[in-house]
Amino acid sequence: MAYDPRGEFKTVWQSVSESESTRLMQSVVQGGYCIGCGACAVVDNSPLRIVWNESGQYEAAIGRAGQAERREAHVLKVCPFSGIGPDEDVIAEERYGSWCERDARVGYHLADYAGYVLEGNFRENGSSGGMVTWLNVELFRRGFTDAVVHVRPTSLSTESSALFAMGISRSEKDILSGSKSRYYPVEMSHVLSQIQHVPARYTVVGLPCFIKAIRLLARTDVRIRDRVVCCISLVCGHLKSASFADMLAWQMGIPPGQLSAIDFRHKILDAPSSHYGIEATGCCGSRTMTRIRSTLELYGYNWGYGFLKYNACDYCDDVVGETADISIGDAWLPQYTCDSAGTNILVVRTSEIDLILREASDAGRIRLDRIGIDVVVRSQDAGLRHRRDGLAYRLYLKDSAGDWRPPKRVTASAAPLDARQKQIHNLRMVMAIRSHSAFRSALIAGDFNVFVTLMSPFVKAYESCYRRPFWRRIGGRILRFALRVTGR
Repeated sequence: MAYDPRGEFKTVWQSVSESESTRLMQSVVQGGYCIGCGACAVVDNSPLRIVWNESGQYEAAIGRAGQAERREAHVLKVCPFSGIGPDEDVIAEERYGSWCERDARVGYHLADYAGYVLEGNFRENGSSGGMVTWLNVELFRRGFTDAVVHVRPTSLSTESSALFAMGISRSEKDILSGSKSRYYPVEMSHVLSQIQHVPARYTVVGLPCFIKAIRLLARTDVRIRDRVVCCISLVCGHLKSASFADMLAWQMGIPPGQLSAIDFRHKILDAPSSHYGIEATGCCGSRTMTRIRSTLELYGYNWGYGFLKYNACDYCDDVVGETADISIGDAWLPQYTCDSAGTNILVVRTSEIDLILREASDAGRIRLDRIGIDVVVRSQDAGLRHRRDGLAYRLYLKDSAGDWRPPKRVTASAAPLDARQKQIHNLRMVMAIRSHSAFRSALIAGDFNVFVTLMSPFVKAYESCYRRPFWRRIGGRILRFALRVTGR
């Protein structure tokens, strides 16, 4: 089924008797757009479950033979990539339109801040300014919420096959265990099921697409609607597969399958907050070791390469989490990255949360700088460009090939990009896809250098797109020499 950029489907499903689960599998999952959030698996009568695929990612699958024909499971309406339910603009307008201003780049916003936590060890133990964990604890202390749904190490969750999983924290101690960013796949079906069966007031912390899935599920499930009282979105670059953690640890002497813990955002004292390290713990032979390396020293960490990421992330147009009550990310700006301890940006959409933040700031518990929405946008400039002009180009390619893709708020077009920019995005798409098969080849060979060998030609071509022409480099050297000679 192809998608018309005017917003209409060119063809209808071949058989109207097909179940929604079958239609979801044929479009979203088989097309590579499933993010593995798990919302479809908890819909009443759903035959779907969430499984690991061969690339170390979660995705939906038919649970048991014969269940695909059960047409009463309305799974398409809760999928953040099916395009059947309302988009982020509609969801956010319903929730925040009455009191927030809207910006086309980051959605609705009531107040925008840059800041960090002053009290306790929140900032020290967080990836950035410590604001996510601090806010979770503050909401819990004030009785606003009874439990926090967030990513935790699997030693504290119900799963043991992955390093991290979504869990429900019902104590301050457990909430603190969810500090730090986890560049690792997770899914929500088991925690959503618990919310459905255990009445309480829940705060959910997740990526933009996960929060959108929560909002879509709440439209059809009164239990989710009434029990999820707050959603906090993390500003998102893209989601990685489990192989990403193995790729980093392997270079640090810990072979795949032997990694037991990883900190993706180890702060390096006196370095810019954007130059952080990786701390990995695991077995090498008969001994357990912990090693720390700067991300600048690790092959493939460059976020622009898009190694080992979900394909769905290239077809998402929500960077900050526009359907959440508050969005929190990193202040990637020179005036903030110079502080190695880290600083957050905060896009607030409810007066209740804004009041909590301002009261804490007045009491000297947190530091808040009121900033304009343009500052927020500049802090996420690279991600926004990738999901605006870059997404328009990727949608154009899909439409030109006649392939189905999720309807997006961005209009399909190749016009915004010049030839060099198109080459950059072409290479990003190739590297994202090839990195999965290249890493599997390295695993089979038991040699990380196989991965490097297979990916290096694409990396070299990608880097050359950013290299200044020879005549400009020479001209710059001549100018700098002239300035030195003249003393200017």
